[in-house]
Amino acid sequence: MSNLSTVKSSPVADVIVERLHICVQFRMSTRLLGVAGNFLLYAYFTSPKPQPRLLRRIGECLVGFSVMFSTYSVLTVAEDREAFLKLIPFSHVMLFVYGTILGTVGLCYIPGLFVYDVTIGLVLLLLASTVGVDMRMWYWTQRRGIHYWNQIRLIIDSLAMIAGALLYLTCAKRELPPLPVAEETHQTEEAGELEETADKKLN
Repeated sequence: MSNLSTVKSSPVADVIVERLHICVQFRMSTRLLGVAGNFLLYAYFTSPKPQPRLLRRIGECLVGFSVMFSTYSVLTVAEDREAFLKLIPFSHVMLFVYGTILGTVGLCYIPGLFVYDVTIGLVLLLLASTVGVDMRMWYWTQRRGIHYWNQIRLIIDSLAMIAGALLYLTCAKRELPPLPVAEETHQTEEAGELEETADKKLN
């Protein structure tokens, strides 16, 4: 999985290689989770027969968990955090902004609130991280020792998630949760109509 296996064995080198392997495996698993969620959403939107809404919710939850794990990774995992700080301008400020927005997207996807709106932000964030971090092949293959094809796999997974988000924006309709005021007004109108009907029957 890593080119670091050619480095002369030592306790420190073994620890570095092990940490790198764990980081790569976590990144691959996280993105595969998001890709799986997007495939479920693709099946929901493109199926010729109406699919249960549960399929859509499962897909949204998988994407949401993938985004939350990515947020955790870029904020706390040493390899990903270091890569972001080295490759992105205004590193610490952009890391705070990126982590905050990405976490917000994940928290909206999991309960299914404002998913359409935050998907626009998700597309922009994925494009920025893919171009600014993942596609810096020289950094990952030469500086960090990740195998070339492993990094290509991560880039393809990111592009698949971007395609899935664009599909969602194309096929889904914007849905807003009902406001409590609107519900109370609707209930009041229904109660008034019932009273009017009762009065007419009595008369």
